Amino acid sequence: MWPVAIFLMLVVGFYWFAFMGTIWFWMNALFSLCKGHFIRASIWASLGFGMLAWWQGTEVIPHPWDFDKWLRGSAVLVAFGALGTFVRWRKKRQAMEAVRAWTAPAEATGNIGPIIEVEYKRLPN
Repeated sequence: MWPVAIFLMLVVGFYWFAFMGTIWFWMNALFSLCKGHFIRASIWASLGFGMLAWWQGTEVIPHPWDFDKWLRGSAVLVAFGALGTFVRWRKKRQAMEAVRAWTAPAEATGNIGPIIEVEYKRLPN
């Protein structure tokens, strides 16, 4: 009976971790997208979609062309993420160029240190 229990625990554990991995991939994709990390978000989304495609598959061993299609689609998605990152970087660079450069204030003349005047009286003996 123990070998059957161990086998069932391994099978259930495999599918449990696969399901949790799918959720983990999609949540990381969503959070990375919200943070503006487009390349990272596209990689996580590609992994999440690959897991969803694996869950929806009807064959035990998927056809090699299915993996090839997923791999090409993932490459296109990561390329769009890289393009989004480049656009974000370029807009940031243009905004930094539009801001005026800092200019030094006019040179002060004379003693510019603080002058403190204190009045004091001697106390009677």
